[in-house]
Amino acid sequence: MTRDYYEVLGVNRNATEAEIKKAYRKLALKHHPDVSSNKAEAEEKFKEITEAYEVLSNPSKRSTYDRFGQSGSQQATSGAGFGDFGGFGSFSDIFETFFGGGFGQSPFQAQNRSRSRPSGPQRGPDLAADVEVTFEDSIFGTELQLGIARYERCEHCDGLGAEPGTEVKDCPSCGGKGEIQRSQSIFGAQVIRIETCPECKGEGKVFETGCKRCGSTGRVRITKTVPIKVPPGAYTGLHIRKPGEGSAGIRGGPAGDLIVMLHVRPHDVFKREGDDIYCDTSISVARAALGGQIEIPTVYGPTKISVPEGTQGGTTIRLKDKGAPSVHRRSRGDQYTTLIVEVPKNLSDRQRELFQELASINGEHVPKASRKSKVFNTMKDVFSANDHT
Repeated sequence: MTRDYYEVLGVNRNATEAEIKKAYRKLALKHHPDVSSNKAEAEEKFKEITEAYEVLSNPSKRSTYDRFGQSGSQQATSGAGFGDFGGFGSFSDIFETFFGGGFGQSPFQAQNRSRSRPSGPQRGPDLAADVEVTFEDSIFGTELQLGIARYERCEHCDGLGAEPGTEVKDCPSCGGKGEIQRSQSIFGAQVIRIETCPECKGEGKVFETGCKRCGSTGRVRITKTVPIKVPPGAYTGLHIRKPGEGSAGIRGGPAGDLIVMLHVRPHDVFKREGDDIYCDTSISVARAALGGQIEIPTVYGPTKISVPEGTQGGTTIRLKDKGAPSVHRRSRGDQYTTLIVEVPKNLSDRQRELFQELASINGEHVPKASRKSKVFNTMKDVFSANDHT
């Protein structure tokens, strides 16, 4: 049974067209067969999300689906077909459609958009990978070694697909063009149809013996370690492009690019907003009242500052240039630290006396602890101590 289209794309039923397009774009990047190790499973998943997008991105089809469900949408989309991934033939086609034109320059756009004839060299597909780094590495930068499964040119046949020593010649059926023109008369008009040559399958070349190492494809699949330099100040969502580190092209075409998306692991103490860093730190009641030096944590190490007398809880202190470096300009953010006044627990008799004396000076009436309360607290302390032995 086909899953609910909204569930497939991970959006709610009130999602806007922009939200639907964004969800599909993200899933297409993740599940396209060109970038998946399990091609068969990826094809099924990609067909499912493409089918959902075909319906939900069309206002008329979406309205029919919302009213009549799966059966109504199937009638509305009959004949459209999803066998060719909804019109997206390759991984780069998706991003040309969704990132090109009005969407501006995309990190996934190929540097060369020119299309070659079928028998000519073709640029290899881009590859995408997600990388997680620690908060500290995102601030100071680091270099990672990333294992990437990709296609490379077969060295045995030099990417030709023919066993070395085998004669390679132009296909006699298409003359090396990789395509055949057929004329057909329709309603008295002569129509020219261009089809892929069935003999050479669009390659334009034929040979008797195919390469045994690559199965005549001219490419072999390997896993290669690629160094990834993470710049100081990197943030979640930053894309790092490695030109030429994608899959090898066909018929000697250039390799695609590797696009790495960064994810920064959350930190226990610090949080980042833009290039600024935020954290909380505790100070004692005495220090808040009397003022003096306190130590504040930063990603660059602890630093000492002076706080004035009568500092209130919730006071925020700005530490200039103690934030994250900017990836896009020569500057650094600030750190904002909020002071939390820590009220002591389990007061000793002497501490209680001092606080009662302070309350008395301030004109506050604080009842003294009764003898019964003192005995109870003493017994509680004893049992608490026993619990930890």
